[in-house]
Amino acid sequence: MHTRTLAPIALALAALGGNALAQSSVTVYGRVDLSLAQQADAVDNKEVRNGSGSRLGFRGNEDLGDGLKAFFQLEHRFNADDGTQSTTRFWEGRSLVGLEGTFGRVWLGRDENPAYTYSQSVADPWGTDTVASNGSIVNGRIGTTRYSNTVNYRFAIAGFTAAAQVAEAEGNTPATGTGTKKPYSLGGSYANGPIVIGVGYENPAAEEDYWASINGSYDFGMVKVGAFFGTGHDGSDDKRQSWLVSATAPIGQGQLRASFGQLKNKDTDVILDRQVAIGYHYALSKRTTVYADVVHEGRDDIPDNYKKTGYDFGIKHNF
Repeated sequence: MHTRTLAPIALALAALGGNALAQSSVTVYGRVDLSLAQQADAVDNKEVRNGSGSRLGFRGNEDLGDGLKAFFQLEHRFNADDGTQSTTRFWEGRSLVGLEGTFGRVWLGRDENPAYTYSQSVADPWGTDTVASNGSIVNGRIGTTRYSNTVNYRFAIAGFTAAAQVAEAEGNTPATGTGTKKPYSLGGSYANGPIVIGVGYENPAAEEDYWASINGSYDFGMVKVGAFFGTGHDGSDDKRQSWLVSATAPIGQGQLRASFGQLKNKDTDVILDRQVAIGYHYALSKRTTVYADVVHEGRDDIPDNYKKTGYDFGIKHNF
């Protein structure tokens, strides 16, 4: 993502702190993404909505010498359609600080969990954004994208990346069921040329829940194909399974995206989500994209007044 340096702030702080910021950098970044949309599996409601999470963020690092760096990141999420906060939490996206060196990367605060980063979101061609999101399929309606009050570690070498996260029970509500245990998550990936493989294991705050997943993709150049499988138990100890197949293909200055997947409660034999989606995202520049997506959803006992087909037409600008 393109960023620009906060030179005036850095210069002002340097004037106050002498040479303390000589090896430091701070950047501001963000995204505004809005679409005209009708969601699937929802009542008839054509609206202007966030296609993906509109955001404003700050990140920076300081070279401490001998290969050691300090870093931080703060990310605010907002609804670009009306300017309000997306949640009551101001730094909804991220709020973290840590150290990085030859030992890897260690940080504290609020952040994505590694199962989501390395196995769930990357398996979805839309990255769990827009009306075509496969979020409920890749997280089983069990996992949670982010946790607060976390301790994190990540290490990468020779194409392998491994990460772990543990959180306090405080401030982390399970997606299903009740419970107060400390959530934890593990994730990893291997990338070698056109091949990418990822795994994830997430144990949220409820007493019985967990979600394990594996994904893989192969890039043939003209098309990249992917597959995902997830299994686990919800907070009521019901077994859930999901699968997803996907494909993306570069066409002109854009990308064609397609997916088909399902989430099922294996104990009750109820389909919780089944959807097929297709979309095209066209890059007007390195920072600005226009897009259109169509998704058709079906599940057991979907209400008669709900739309089964959704769509969006949007524009996304990164800065």
